[in-house]
Amino acid sequence: MKKILILTGILLTSLFSCNQDDYEAPYGDYSSFNWLTTENSEETDYVISINDFIGFYNLSNNPLTSSWNIPEGTSFLNNEFTDGNDEYSEFVTANGPTNSNQSQANILFTTPGIKEISLNSTFKDSVTDGVFLDDVWKVEKKFTVDVFADINPVFKVLKGDVEIISITENDMPLDANSASWTTISIEAGEELTFVDLTTIGRPDNRTWTFNGGNIESTNSETAVVSYFALGTFKAGSITAKRNNSETQPAGETIKLIPLNIQVVPSSQPFVQVGKINEDVSEVISFKVSGQIETLTGEEGNFVVHVTNTASGFDKNIDVNSATINSSDLTQIDLTLSEPIFNSDIVTVEYIKGNIVSVDTRVLESFGPINVIMNFEGAMNVEGFTGYEAEWSGSGNQFKKANTEGYFAQHNANKEAGPLYYWRDTAFKKEGNSSMKFETTDAGIPSLARLQGGSFGSLSPVSAGSYVPAVWVYLDSGNTMTSFQFNFTTDTAFVFDISTTPRNEWVRLKLTEVTLPDINTGRLDLNISDSGQADAIVQKLWLDSFDLLIVEKR
Repeated sequence: MKKILILTGILLTSLFSCNQDDYEAPYGDYSSFNWLTTENSEETDYVISINDFIGFYNLSNNPLTSSWNIPEGTSFLNNEFTDGNDEYSEFVTANGPTNSNQSQANILFTTPGIKEISLNSTFKDSVTDGVFLDDVWKVEKKFTVDVFADINPVFKVLKGDVEIISITENDMPLDANSASWTTISIEAGEELTFVDLTTIGRPDNRTWTFNGGNIESTNSETAVVSYFALGTFKAGSITAKRNNSETQPAGETIKLIPLNIQVVPSSQPFVQVGKINEDVSEVISFKVSGQIETLTGEEGNFVVHVTNTASGFDKNIDVNSATINSSDLTQIDLTLSEPIFNSDIVTVEYIKGNIVSVDTRVLESFGPINVIMNFEGAMNVEGFTGYEAEWSGSGNQFKKANTEGYFAQHNANKEAGPLYYWRDTAFKKEGNSSMKFETTDAGIPSLARLQGGSFGSLSPVSAGSYVPAVWVYLDSGNTMTSFQFNFTTDTAFVFDISTTPRNEWVRLKLTEVTLPDINTGRLDLNISDSGQADAIVQKLWLDSFDLLIVEKR
């Protein structure tokens, strides 16, 4: 019988305070088996950090014998220590495996792993959980303690595929020794990769901090850091962490990254890189291959040409301002003197002027390059077409494809399947989940339909012009050529995937369509074997079907 919940905080304090005489309860002449621990729990499974202790107390009444038994990797402490000591070794009275017949057992855990503590008692009278054997009542209570090792960061740093340093659990770099650390020389704009390999202490998170890079900190397991500013920097540090919970104690350890990074001027030309994009505020932005030092008076060197065939618009639009992005010194932002619309075709050209990087390179001419225009979606992606609503527990989980708002018409109604459609939280492009489609080795049936019955209430469509779009991931063995979304108003959107790359998320877009108000019926996903009848397992994932709103000029 456990008596923890009726014991007061005063009793708990007195039992485990230091320099106290052994507590003697005013028991009467009856037998009972009771116990208490400093974990203040009725449970007998505990988690603890290495080199910490738990106090156990035997509150049994009138035992004939009692013994605390401890395993290897634990020690008994006397009652003279103070909770919070950094070092308990001077208070150790015995090391496990051993036992003690004292009522109070302060047990120190000195090695990681699962430790089993037992309290074995005998009584002349019957007690709860007792077994009558050899003319006495015997009770054994086992306590399981999961002891977590101190966290010890392990990591490596690479330049490309070349390993620069590898830090093991035995390494503890000191700042005082930084002059002897490895020094890596890189050109401005180059990057290093930092990989966390920590397992000791079972961490569940980490924080990298960096000096001189394009990011100051990140929680990512692998961090790719670019360096643009000239100079020599100590790389930074990693803090490996274990968050406190019922299943683990809190813990963290900081370890320096013993690497000096010397950034020298780049031997590469200073150029525009990547795509040019318009944002929701009609700002046009692009990246360059280095951190920018100066950018003033360059507006006249940009040529922004805008055409719109439907409206007959065709002209250059002046750049009002060309500035360095305040949060990314490798990005240039252009604001224009006139509005632009996502139905426009916009190009940007730059004629070499005096945009200078921190390592004194001058930006080269480029263009004209097409701008990727910004489109806002009309659909309620999070609430509907992103398949974010998990199965509520009502109705048949298999027919509901493990999500709410849908009915998988051709799914089997049991786990044995086939389950053509299934909400998948392990693999997604956006949000918390995607919709997986998977066939048996017989291939696609004549029709597999996922009915979106919640369309009318969750994601109605207003009249307007749209570009249908969806994210798709095709398995490497997928040989399919198409799938189709359609409103039950007979409006259909057929996506050709015959040439879509496999093993990566791709956003498919159709040509512009004009739709009326649609606020009734369903939005269905249909996959049929027409033209794609291979007798193999076909597998793909879909996420965030949307109708992208077209802005008319």
